[in-house]
Amino acid sequence: MTPAIPFDIFTPELLPAERIEWTGQPEPRVIFHQEDWLAIPFSLMWGGFAIFWLLGASGILEWANHPNRSFEYFGIAWGTPFVLVGQYLIWGRFVYARWKKRRTYYALTNQRALIVVNGLKGRSSSSAYFENLSVVDKRVRADGKGIISFGGPVTGEWQWGKRNPPRPPTFDDIDNADSVYQIANRLFDQARKGSQESTSVWSK
Repeated sequence: MTPAIPFDIFTPELLPAERIEWTGQPEPRVIFHQEDWLAIPFSLMWGGFAIFWLLGASGILEWANHPNRSFEYFGIAWGTPFVLVGQYLIWGRFVYARWKKRRTYYALTNQRALIVVNGLKGRSSSSAYFENLSVVDKRVRADGKGIISFGGPVTGEWQWGKRNPPRPPTFDDIDNADSVYQIANRLFDQARKGSQESTSVWSK
């Protein structure tokens, strides 16, 4: 269950007449997602090959032709970054994701979906105003936890290929995702109706 979030987390971000309707955080224990079925095999192949190459080039594994000392130094210097990247892909990214989730806060206000992150470089925020959205999408697991995307379809953080569009503001791995989705849709409908009423008044 998500613990209570101090109200002052969002106070610096709120606009005049903006009120909070819901707050939450991502569940840090949720690790695997659909996109990991592709990412995990790739990371294992990368990491395994990098370790094998480093051990061989450094002379730890006995190759048919033993490398000389200069080649061993070169192999260690060249292979170590690939090993580190492989370790991050295999397990480090999950540790980082858990760390980041504990410092990520979500809110739904009467105007927008708001995301606040207290990261290493300080505080950052992003938001999606309901009146500007075309869609609110969701993906919900059997246990009720899910992902809600504001402004586009739900996508994973692993975006393969350069033609993929930027990921829209997203609430990741939240409890009771269906209930939060209903709140978001209600606020979305209210914002659209208010925008239509304002347009009709100005057109008269």
